[in-house]
Amino acid sequence: MNRLLRFISWRHLLRHRLRTALTFFGIVLGVAVIVAIAIVNRTVVSSFQRTIELVAGKAVLQVSNGESGLREDLYPLIRDTAGVRDAAPAVEGFLPVVGVKGERLFVYGVDFLADFSVREHQFAGTPFGLEAALDFIAQPDSIALTESLSRRLALAPGSTVTLATSKGARTYTVQALLQEQGSARVFGGSFALMDLPVAQIALGKEGKLDIVDLTIEEGEKIERVKERVRQRLEGSARVERPQERGEQIESLLTSFRMGLFFVSLVALFVGFFLIYNTVSVSVVQRKREIGTLRCLGMTRRGVLALIMIEAMMIAIAAAVVGIGAGALLAQAALLSVGRSVGDLFLQMDLARGAPAAGDIWLALGSGVGVSLLAALCPAWEATRISPLQSCREAAWSPRSQSVSRASALGLFLLAFSPLMLFFSPPGLGAVGRFSLGVAAMMVFLLGLSFLSPISVLGWVRLLRGFSSGSEVKLASDSLRRNPIRAGVTIATLIISLAAIFTIAAFVHSVRGSLLSWVDQMVTADLIVSSGARTAGPRNVPLGEELAGEMKSLPGVQVVDLYRLIRSTYEGRPILVESFSARASAAVRRLPMAQGDGRAALEQMAAEAGVIISESFRAKFGKALGDTIELPTPSGLASFKVAGVYIDYSSDAGSVLMERSLYKRIWRDELVDAFDLWLAPGADQEPVIRRIKEGYGEKYQLFVSTHRELREAVVHIMEQSFVVNYAVEIVAVIVAIFSV
Repeated sequence: MNRLLRFISWRHLLRHRLRTALTFFGIVLGVAVIVAIAIVNRTVVSSFQRTIELVAGKAVLQVSNGESGLREDLYPLIRDTAGVRDAAPAVEGFLPVVGVKGERLFVYGVDFLADFSVREHQFAGTPFGLEAALDFIAQPDSIALTESLSRRLALAPGSTVTLATSKGARTYTVQALLQEQGSARVFGGSFALMDLPVAQIALGKEGKLDIVDLTIEEGEKIERVKERVRQRLEGSARVERPQERGEQIESLLTSFRMGLFFVSLVALFVGFFLIYNTVSVSVVQRKREIGTLRCLGMTRRGVLALIMIEAMMIAIAAAVVGIGAGALLAQAALLSVGRSVGDLFLQMDLARGAPAAGDIWLALGSGVGVSLLAALCPAWEATRISPLQSCREAAWSPRSQSVSRASALGLFLLAFSPLMLFFSPPGLGAVGRFSLGVAAMMVFLLGLSFLSPISVLGWVRLLRGFSSGSEVKLASDSLRRNPIRAGVTIATLIISLAAIFTIAAFVHSVRGSLLSWVDQMVTADLIVSSGARTAGPRNVPLGEELAGEMKSLPGVQVVDLYRLIRSTYEGRPILVESFSARASAAVRRLPMAQGDGRAALEQMAAEAGVIISESFRAKFGKALGDTIELPTPSGLASFKVAGVYIDYSSDAGSVLMERSLYKRIWRDELVDAFDLWLAPGADQEPVIRRIKEGYGEKYQLFVSTHRELREAVVHIMEQSFVVNYAVEIVAVIVAIFSV
């Protein structure tokens, strides 16, 4: 067998380099995307978990309430619960360093007298004992930085650093340096430690806590203490183990996984037909060789093994290359995914991802499995070549019964594909529904592919009826003798063109829908924010007193205050957004999926209801008129759904509410963005200049126009479509060379 592979199979592959290379890279693409999905999913979740564990220290339980925060007066209640040994309160957030572009510190505010029992902060130089801690607390502008950060920014103890806080730019004195151990290792050392009250002011969280870390008494059971704390809080907060928070991040990867899952299926599907086409053509071209081998005593089983080993050689080599390509693709994708997850939920210190043993076996199984499955049919046909057939001058082709069987199977698959959708199992999530839809589409295309041989025979009869020329007769006779071979070429072309048009239609639809949504949803002339151009973890919430200053600027007609926080619903992450519909109802529009937009805004302005996003409705099964319960610092609060709006900014699910209602229940007066509508005929440039000159330096403001926002959206879209474009290019190449 080794000699046959070397002198027959290998030489044949080298003689047809283009077809071999096309097949090879088709499998590589499918395997690479599968590996990238696995690496990205595992790396993001593990990095999120690692960040939580480093910050949590020795804590076995954490009490939190998302970005809503905990009321500070709940802390004694938590601390005094039976079985709790230590309780360490903390606030956290990111603050930009003024004057250093792109530098943002993860600020962690702790109670120094309680925190050392839960976390071990190792300070450089002299030991940081009780006396040093008291001195640190006594200075209201104290901050501790990591050694690597102090070297990077040239900040020695005693020097000052200015941060963009919720109260504007504030200067802090570096009182100590932290060794990069424990929590100080997160975010590449961009970590700063503050006393709790100082950090609360800087982050705009006076009277609130983000988290309380708990250790328990010796001999106590974690679940028992967890239940006691939960009962004492009466729904005001969540009590969970640190590792449980990492599970929430997986749901945020849904859209990314669905997108790459579709790409990988298309790539593997095209690869399936490439292998089928390659092996089928190879069998036809080597009819005489196979017949000669049969004359020399090779059994049918030997012919089958020879053809299958050829396909397996290509598949294994392609899978190995695909694993390496998938690792590279994952590194590029991690940057985009990490940024997206950070914008939605939490900034993370992403580690470099590498294929695990399970990823390698998955890649080999999918690449080699699909290839062997595709090669099986033509390889089986090769075993039916007899020595007598090989001596005939007429080209060998599969028997006519094969065409009938293929047609029957094609009709069955066409009929079965819609049934997959109509009779789908209940309880499927978003990923399950999407996967089922893609599978149904693939089955439909497969059905068309199996019908291609009989369609070839139909076209032959049609052509002969229209023309009696010798060229038409020669072409039709060739097609009639080889309907399956021609059908495979047609099937490959069908799949390639379907991939091209599907991806092109998808990209065009998403781009058009998203830009149309931006035009409807964001009608403000100017959007002002601090620390970053968009609301989210990267920006710094400000006090609402700045709204009065902006309202007094010449040319400004309406100022609305927008706030966005991350929360949870039924244990899954969502977004809670608030603005003043009372102030901006006349100039703001909402693209609605259910209910009337104007009526929904009126109910929202009257604090009679909230508006949920389409993704929230899909995830949780809520609709117009239903009631939802959200966790707030005051406990669970009920809200009536006044409408469902279209939202493309996040698939986490969003809830819109009136700002006055939000302020009262969440006890939060911070603002993430100021939306400004100018008077008719007013010039934007003077307003932008006055904002930057008057408040830009103090608050580190970004002022974006509607046009700039559209350009940013287009840029983000183009980045997210890179993989789609790559598959489209491959599909074009396949379509060109499949004929």
